[in-house]
Amino acid sequence: VLDAIRNADGLIIGSPNYLGDMTAGFRALYERLIFQSLTYKTEFRSYNEKQIPVLLIMPSNASEDFYAQIGYDQMLQRYQNTLGTFVGPTKILISSDTLQVRDYSRYHWTMFNPEHKKQHHETVFPEDKKKALTMGAEMVSAPQEESR
Repeated sequence: VLDAIRNADGLIIGSPNYLGDMTAGFRALYERLIFQSLTYKTEFRSYNEKQIPVLLIMPSNASEDFYAQIGYDQMLQRYQNTLGTFVGPTKILISSDTLQVRDYSRYHWTMFNPEHKKQHHETVFPEDKKKALTMGAEMVSAPQEESR
């Protein structure tokens, strides 16, 4: 997989936010992806022969309004900085306030408004998917700037 990534035109990684961080599966790939390029030299920091643009997509049950309060913005910035240094220019797409379960009435979760979640899923989530498609196409057709 790492050889295929090194030869790719771009890399799209998606991982939901579980317990305040990306999933263990993401972390396993991330650690191997970074470690293969890591140097301990002062002249240059990466052994990568070419920069590979990266799109990191994170769906999250939390509303993006809370990201700064709970540290998600800092977590994503760290991933963006590290991927940008060792893999290539990295953009992040957040799909926040996602529908966590289909039927909220089966649970006694008083924190969520099920109607809001459903409406958000039907109106905003399709736009997030379109945004992901557009960003993926752009990353291989034009150089990326590091931004979010």
